[in-house]
Amino acid sequence: MSNSFSKSVRAQDSLNFVMEWAQALNGRKSISNVLNQLMRLASADAALISRLPIPSGKIKYVARHCIQEGKIWPYQPQAQAELILGACLKTAKTGSIWKLSDLTDAEGVPSLLCRDQIPSELGEAIVVPLEVSAGHCDHLELHYQHRPARHNLDLVTVLASTLASGWGHRPPGSISAKLNQFRGHGVRAIGDAELTPILDPENPAALSRSEFRVCAMMKEGMTVKVISSTLSVCPATVRSHLSSIFSKTGASNQVELLHLLNRKADSTNNARTFGTARFG
Repeated sequence: MSNSFSKSVRAQDSLNFVMEWAQALNGRKSISNVLNQLMRLASADAALISRLPIPSGKIKYVARHCIQEGKIWPYQPQAQAELILGACLKTAKTGSIWKLSDLTDAEGVPSLLCRDQIPSELGEAIVVPLEVSAGHCDHLELHYQHRPARHNLDLVTVLASTLASGWGHRPPGSISAKLNQFRGHGVRAIGDAELTPILDPENPAALSRSEFRVCAMMKEGMTVKVISSTLSVCPATVRSHLSSIFSKTGASNQVELLHLLNRKADSTNNARTFGTARFG
């Protein structure tokens, strides 16, 4: 394959992604799936979109993806925007590029102020401010275990302003609605799982029918590969369901999810709940 052809294919993939991004922000595509597409396009190991309420509060995740999702110990990326942007968190220009490596010296050694705060698994993290308002800051992040190739950094740089512009022109309240979709469920509801198990017919985490089925299969000890074969879907589809399940239940990985699914196993019979469960 010639170099020029490779570049043309990459350009076409980037254009397709921008179109998918616009559709996702207008509710016609899944933001989570499009984020996964960006992660793979930029050859990143993880990607996330986060919202930090102002005054400073608990970070909320619009979507998160990791290249290792579906494994027994999947890594759930954590937002690094506060660390990387520092004092510029509330003033950073939307669509600009900020890098974790900017916090290191010429030899790649982190400054003393942040040395203990940089996760050991991160070789580089790129932050793109999407929106800075009086009430919150939204950021897109791409994480790499090793320093990314120059062409991957160039790709993100080219896309950054377009992604931020699209984010700024999304329908009013669309992201807030997504973040609030599971209010009354999520982490707080799962914290009370002694009263209502995840796989209860009342479906407290508002799982979809497919997500409910995936949880039931995981509870039976099935892996992503076995679940995808049983349901006749690709592993990526199962991983997408898992990403949504993590968001709805507050679990960070499959191990935590299994703990929640089995927390009160005696009160839930998975085989009997499919016909009566209330799906979200």
